[in-house]
Amino acid sequence: MPVYKRTEITVETDRVTTIRRRRSFQVWCGTCRRMVDAVGVEEAGVLTGMKQTQVRDMAGAQGWHICEGWDREMVICLESVLKSL
Repeated sequence: MPVYKRTEITVETDRVTTIRRRRSFQVWCGTCRRMVDAVGVEEAGVLTGMKQTQVRDMAGAQGWHICEGWDREMVICLESVLKSL
């Protein structure tokens, strides 16, 4: 009786997202309690594939840390966005 050899091939893929430094900036995140990279609502939408209005509505439900930017604009802690992906 012939012996058959079984070979399993596992393919892993990673997703790489490049964030240009001019689109992210450092702000204080009260939840993380430290300075973090943050992105605006538009950039968060690009990262997640959502529209800006969806990002604003879903930010709290996704567990994203909402921070206040230097110009008092709503920004989102980049680490919290990446962890949820």
